[in-house]
Amino acid sequence: AQVAMQQAPVVAWNTYATLTNSRKKNEEGDGKEKIKLLPFSYADLGEMMTLGSDDATISSLGGLFTLSGESASVLRRLIYAVRMPTVQQGLVAVLDGTERRVKRKSSSTGGTGVRKV
Repeated sequence: AQVAMQQAPVVAWNTYATLTNSRKKNEEGDGKEKIKLLPFSYADLGEMMTLGSDDATISSLGGLFTLSGESASVLRRLIYAVRMPTVQQGLVAVLDGTERRVKRKSSSTGGTGVRKV
């Protein structure tokens, strides 16, 4: 998915440039300045993987940074929220995950904060 997210703005620009250049060529001939196409360069941002409802693993910077467990699960959800197209969608992503996590914790402890055995 990270490749597609990085490619999307380049593809959109290059599509616009190609269509605009084609239209200019048809209307005005070859003498006009062309809009340049952008090259694509992939940047590896690392990996994030869910391992369950409250468990995840994150690896980035070529393995220099790794995190696992519940803290990785929370960080993973926050990273996804920041990458959402709108602030509203990001807030929904964070709040939905937080609400489900609180409900699970509450049901597993009977609302007392002490886990049932």
